Amino acid sequence: IKPEVFVAIGICTHLGCSPSRAPVGSANPSLPADWPGGSFCPCHGSTFDGAGRVFKNKPAPSNLEIPPYRFASETSILIGDDAQA
Repeated sequence: IKPEVFVAIGICTHLGCSPSRAPVGSANPSLPADWPGGSFCPCHGSTFDGAGRVFKNKPAPSNLEIPPYRFASETSILIGDDAQA
């Protein structure tokens, strides 16, 4: 909805761990030198791009879940509802 805001359920689809954001240039030795930015799950090494899509050959079987949501105002997000008011 707004490209500068990423909304996803922060639960890895592999075993339910919590991936964290890993920006471009992260000093994380578990990420490749050409890492484009996204999320990294430290438990088993799953990586997700900036849209929550899982990279190939990783333990996570699917992308991060994107819940229904909408912007209730310029500074407020309503999770669980995507209907326009």
